[in-house]
Amino acid sequence: MSELLLPVGNIQMCLAAIHNGANAIYVGMPGFNARGRSHDHEMESLKEIIDMCHLYGVHVHIAFNILIFQNEISAALDKLDEVIALGPDAFIVQDLGLISLMKKRYPDITIHASTQMTVTNFEAIELVEDLDIKRFVLGRENTLDEIKKIKEKTNKELEVFVHGALCVAYSGQCFTSEALGGRSANRGQCAQSCRFNYELYVDNEKKNLKNLEYLVSPQDLCGLAEIPKLIELGVESFKVEGRLKSPEFVATAAKEYSDAIDNELQDIQKSKRNLATSFSRGFYSGWLNGVAHQELVRGDYKSHRGHYLGRITRVNKKTLTVDCSEEINAGDGVLIVTSKNQEIGGKVFASNTIGKNLFIDLPNGLDLTHVTPGCDVYLNSSDALKKEVQQSYEVRERKKRIPISIEVNAQNNSPIVLFVSDGENSFELRSSSLLEAAKNAGLSKESLSAQLGKLSHTPYLLEKLTLKTTEALFIPNQDLKELKNQIIERLNLLRTQITPPKRNEIDILPKSCNQNTSATSAKLNLLVRNIAQLKTVCEEFKDTNFINKIILDYEFGKDYFDSVKIAREAGFIVYIATTRVLKPFEYHNFRLIERCAPDGLLIRNLGALNYFQKSDFKLMGDFSLNCANSETFNYLKTKGLETLCASYDLNILQLNDLIDSIESKDLEVTIHQYMPEFHMEHCVFAAFLSTGNSFRDCGKPCEKHEVYLKDMYGNRHEIKADQECRNTMYKAEVSSTIKYISHWQEQGVSNFRFECLHESGTELIKKLTVYKDLFANIINTEEAYQKLGATENYGLSVGQLSNTRVFKDRKKGLHHQ
Repeated sequence: MSELLLPVGNIQMCLAAIHNGANAIYVGMPGFNARGRSHDHEMESLKEIIDMCHLYGVHVHIAFNILIFQNEISAALDKLDEVIALGPDAFIVQDLGLISLMKKRYPDITIHASTQMTVTNFEAIELVEDLDIKRFVLGRENTLDEIKKIKEKTNKELEVFVHGALCVAYSGQCFTSEALGGRSANRGQCAQSCRFNYELYVDNEKKNLKNLEYLVSPQDLCGLAEIPKLIELGVESFKVEGRLKSPEFVATAAKEYSDAIDNELQDIQKSKRNLATSFSRGFYSGWLNGVAHQELVRGDYKSHRGHYLGRITRVNKKTLTVDCSEEINAGDGVLIVTSKNQEIGGKVFASNTIGKNLFIDLPNGLDLTHVTPGCDVYLNSSDALKKEVQQSYEVRERKKRIPISIEVNAQNNSPIVLFVSDGENSFELRSSSLLEAAKNAGLSKESLSAQLGKLSHTPYLLEKLTLKTTEALFIPNQDLKELKNQIIERLNLLRTQITPPKRNEIDILPKSCNQNTSATSAKLNLLVRNIAQLKTVCEEFKDTNFINKIILDYEFGKDYFDSVKIAREAGFIVYIATTRVLKPFEYHNFRLIERCAPDGLLIRNLGALNYFQKSDFKLMGDFSLNCANSETFNYLKTKGLETLCASYDLNILQLNDLIDSIESKDLEVTIHQYMPEFHMEHCVFAAFLSTGNSFRDCGKPCEKHEVYLKDMYGNRHEIKADQECRNTMYKAEVSSTIKYISHWQEQGVSNFRFECLHESGTELIKKLTVYKDLFANIINTEEAYQKLGATENYGLSVGQLSNTRVFKDRKKGLHHQ
C-alpha cells in the first residue's frame, strides 16, 4: 500500500494529518533537524505526538536530517537515546557518519535517507548498501522516467515529494544562506535566499524583465495528477512538504492526496482549488514531467497568492466584475494584482456569479485607485474551507475511527469471554462475574452491540460482533460496561506500546590519528574552469613545483582531451571533476572522462563515487559530499577516496575539530574560492534568455553570454552552467583563508585548493603568485592578504569560516554555532 506522509510541527498539525488520511507523519528531531524556524518539541510533546499517531495506526518518522559537527556527536547520540525510548518508526537522516553511528548503536533501527543526501540515481543507493538504509527520499528534481529507472534497479523503498514548496537548489547542495550570512541550509537555517528579488545582468548590462524579479523562486509543487503514475512505478511513499505551514494546510493536503491515492478523487480541479486556497505560490508539477524553466519559475511573485479566479473586466466603485464562472462567498479573501505588480487584498463583502461573470463587492476603506480592467484576482482564503477542514480533526463525529471486531462466547455458570481484534492486535477478556440463566430475554447480538459499541468518545468503532451461545443468559450491564472499558484500555496500551530496539555500547570518540608534530609542506590543488586558464598556468608555473594537481572543471567537455594533453606535457598531474549531480541517462560524461584518461577524478556525488571506486583512477572527494565529522570522513575513505574536501558548512572552530579527529594528511581544505551558492536544475540562461528547455532548443545562451544576478543588498552572483545544463550561482566576493594556512600545516594538513572562476591569464598569475610566495615564506600572511585584496573587484573575506558567532533560532532556547 502506498504511504501518504504529512509534515507535522505541532499537535494540531498532527491531528489534522491523522484525521484526513495520512498513513505517516514526519516531525523534527529536537535540536537536530532541517527546519530551524519550526517549533522544537520537548520530549513530553513529542511523546504525545508519537502516542497519538500510533493509537490511530499512523507511523512517525523523525527528521534527524542535518549535518553533525564533530563536537556534537555525543550530544546527537544522547538525543537519539532519548527519542528512541518514545518509539518512533523511522529516522530520516542526511549525515552518512551519523547513520553509521546510529546503526552501530541500534542495529535494528530503521533509517530513511533524507533528500539532503542528494540521491538522484541508483548508483548512490548501491554505494551505501552497507549502511542498511531502508528508504531513500529522492531529489525533487527526479522526473517520472528517472524514478522509473531507479526503481527498476533497487529493492529499496523510494519516497517522492508530491506537494509543497520547491527549493530551487538541490537539497544538500545549497550554500547561499551560508555564503550570505553564516546560516547553513544543511543545519536547518535556510534564509530562503531563493525567494529574494534579483536583477538580471547579461554581459554587464541590466536586462529589463519588467515585473519579473523573483528569478530563482519556483512555483509550488502540485503532483496530484501524477499520483496514478507514481503508484504504477511502485513508489512507496508520497511526501508533502510544509512543517512551517498551518494545520488547515496539512488537513487539506492530506484529504486531497489521500483521495488521489485511493482513486477516490472526484474533481481534480476542485481539489487543486482547495489546495491553492490553503497555500500556493502558483502550482506546477515541478520536475516530475521534465524541465520547463519558464513555467517552473514565473518570476513575478514569491509568496502565497492562492487560487487564480480570473481577470477584471470592469471596476465600478467597490464592485469588481471578473471573467470567472466560479462562485465565492462573503468573507472569503481575495488578492488583486495591479498592472505594476502591487498586491491589494481584502475580504469579500458580497459576491454573485452570473454566467461567466463574477461580481465581487469589497468593503469600504480598500484603496482601489490602481485597480483597473486587466488586473488578476486570486482567492487566497476561504472561511468555508477553513471551517470544513478544522471540523475534520476537531469534531468528534468526523474523526478517524479504528474498526474492531468482538467475538462473544457465552456459557451458563461461566465468565463471558470476549475475543477482541483491531486487525493487528488480538486479546481475550473475561468477566469477573458468571453468566446466569436469563429470567426474561437473554443476551443477543443487538443488546451486546448496544453496550460494547458505545465507543464514540474513543478512537474505536465496533464493526463486527458475533455471539456464540446455546441458551438465554444474563449478565449485568455494569459488567459489560467494565469489559468495554477494559477493551479500550487494552487496545490503547497495545497500540501505543514501545519495544525499544537492541542497544549496543559503542566508542563514539575518534581514535588517535597520530597527527604530525611538525608542519607539513603545502600542496596546492588548482581547479581551472577553462582551457585558457590552464594554458596560462602551464606556461607560468610548469617548473616551480608549486602546483600539486590541476583539476579540470569546464562548462563544456569538448576541451578535456586537449587539456589533459597540455597539462601532462607541462609535467602536471591532472584530474577531471565530475558533475555535482548524477541522474539516470547521464553516463556519457563518465565515458568522456574515461576516454580522456586523466590521472584521477574529483568526485562530487555518491553515484559517481560508486561508478568509479573500482576503476584505476585516483579519487578525490569534493565538498559536495558534505563531510562535517570524522565518522563521515572515515566512512567515505573506505569507498576509495584518497583525499576528501571538508564541507563548506564548517566554521574555523568546527573545521579544526574535524582536523584533530582524522588523518589530516588525507583532508583537503579550500583556501581560495568564489563560494558556490545555489546548484540548480533550473537554468537561468534558458528561463530568461530563450524559450527552450534544453541544449537542443535553447540556442545555448550560456555559450554566448556572461550572466549574473544582483540581489537586493547589491551583491553580485555569477551564474555558470555545467555539462548537464545545471546552473551554479557563485558569490562575487572571494573567500580566502590564508591566515589559517600555517596553523593547518601544523595540524598536518598539506592539501589546499585554489578554485578559479572567471579570471583572465594576468589576474590568475597575480593571485597564484601571492600564494606561491606565501608557501615559499617570501611574504607573510598579512602581506599576502593585502596583495590578494588588491586583485579583487568585489572584496576579500575569510568566508564562512569566520562565522563563529552563536546564531539564535526563533525556536526558544536553541542556539547553533
